[in-house]
Amino acid sequence: MFRLILLATFFATSVLGGTICPSRKEIYPCSCTNIHIHRRNIITIVNCYRLDDTKALNSIFPALRSMEIDRFYLYDSFWKAHLLGSAGESQKVLPADWITLLKIKEIEIIDSTLSSCFACDWKINCKNSVTVSFKVTNSSSSERICSLCDAGRGNKSPWTGCMSYLKEFHFNYGKLSTFGIDFFPMAMRELITLNLSYNQIVKVDSNVLKNLPKLKNLDLSHNAIEFFDHIFTSQETLLEYLDVSWNFIKTIGPDLFSSLPRLKTFKADNNGIAELKRSEWEKVPDSLKNIDLSENPIHCDCNIRWINSTFNINVVFQGTCSTPSDYEGSPIRRASRFLLERCDSLGRMGTRKPTQKSRHARRRP
Repeated sequence: MFRLILLATFFATSVLGGTICPSRKEIYPCSCTNIHIHRRNIITIVNCYRLDDTKALNSIFPALRSMEIDRFYLYDSFWKAHLLGSAGESQKVLPADWITLLKIKEIEIIDSTLSSCFACDWKINCKNSVTVSFKVTNSSSSERICSLCDAGRGNKSPWTGCMSYLKEFHFNYGKLSTFGIDFFPMAMRELITLNLSYNQIVKVDSNVLKNLPKLKNLDLSHNAIEFFDHIFTSQETLLEYLDVSWNFIKTIGPDLFSSLPRLKTFKADNNGIAELKRSEWEKVPDSLKNIDLSENPIHCDCNIRWINSTFNINVVFQGTCSTPSDYEGSPIRRASRFLLERCDSLGRMGTRKPTQKSRHARRRP
């Protein structure tokens, strides 16, 4: 079954054109799998599980250098080095020149323990034109990761910038506290998807996306962000998907949508948004078709009458009213429709019109 799942996954993506796995002795303690998808095409997957430290990964480095690898997984590793405290930091990193010397299309590190400078052990100038996806999940306890590495002679260079064809970057279930322009100090011209969900990000700098000209998908959900509209004020972006759900956002801000002309999906559920101001939403692009404001303490009064006239019926607008009690639990679109009849020209809410059901109830003896 696992083999079939992997096969289905790779049919949906392009393949590097892997190489035949080396002998078990050459790649132990890791394992290698080949999946043949065509007479001349194979998928090569390398799995490394519960490696004690960098030395264990270094032991198979010669074998890996001779291979073309479609996917490399590092699971539950470097914990022995972690027990050494600061003395073990140098053994919680990728081997020297890993990014440059290995031909790996997709790298994924899961449930391991990495130092903050885990990708900065360089002996030669860093360069990579193969890797398109780099994912780190539940593998870092650092508030910041080293974005700039020592390149010799006093020079610094970003390790992410080495990967000139990187399309996806995920860093999840960590403890990142800030997201600044120093995270990607060099232009990442091919990056399409950035996922920093499930961290502890409080601060997001303006112009943080300056070096990500092709970014289409941004996930900042499950963090501790309060303000975010300033991120997009400098220039128009190609962003189509924005997820800021499960944060502490209270207001959208007047400048958010004017810089997002291609946005299709906006998720801001499970925040602290109480007021829907027309001035903040009047610049929404025509491309926006999915809006999720579920689980926000939204107050539905005469000031939300504009919603149905602004968003046509083809726009999915999720969210319910929290207050007042008359509209508690009511979908925002429905409340907006009722308030058109209930509010006067000055925006004052009149007495709620009785429904046919309530009239019938009053007539009963």
